[in-house]
Amino acid sequence: MEGTQTRRRWLQRATVYALSMTLAGAITGLAFSAAGRAVDEVWPDAHLPFAFALGAIALAYALHELELIRLPVPGRDWQVPAGWVRHNFYRSAVIFGSTVGFGVFTRVPYATFPLLLAWLFVAGDPIYGVTAGLLYGALRALSIYSSAGSSAPEDLVGLNQQLMRLTPLQHQLAGLALAAFAAYLLLAPALS
Repeated sequence: MEGTQTRRRWLQRATVYALSMTLAGAITGLAFSAAGRAVDEVWPDAHLPFAFALGAIALAYALHELELIRLPVPGRDWQVPAGWVRHNFYRSAVIFGSTVGFGVFTRVPYATFPLLLAWLFVAGDPIYGVTAGLLYGALRALSIYSSAGSSAPEDLVGLNQQLMRLTPLQHQLAGLALAAFAAYLLLAPALS
């Protein structure tokens, strides 16, 4: 009975964490796209030069993700303090999930996320921003459920090692996605 109770509490906390992360992602997407919409209202002709500049940056970061050049990935290395998550079962899940879900307070190892935020700004579409933010938050939150079958610390270490082995593939996929995105931004104005 105790194992079932513990697993149920873990699942409840993980779900609160995932929902908080997803909602925070939506808020971030909305904020960047609304800011872009505001700039577009003041300076309507900015869309094309911003898109072109973002295309050039995306191309550079595609080369970075494919390990052809080295660039710093925009972001912070700040971590959620342990004291923030030690109190109150659900409050700590909300604090941790939302802090990570915003995506701008903690470390994101891939250049795709800052470029997504820049694209949301350039596009200036709040519906698109909320949708992209929800998707980002939900996908990032899914990782917590991969540890659901782990019952011992050694299991978590093994799971972490498996995930770390996938890192090079994830960077390659991110690089290819950024290359396609860069091509779209750099070539689309010429095609229209």
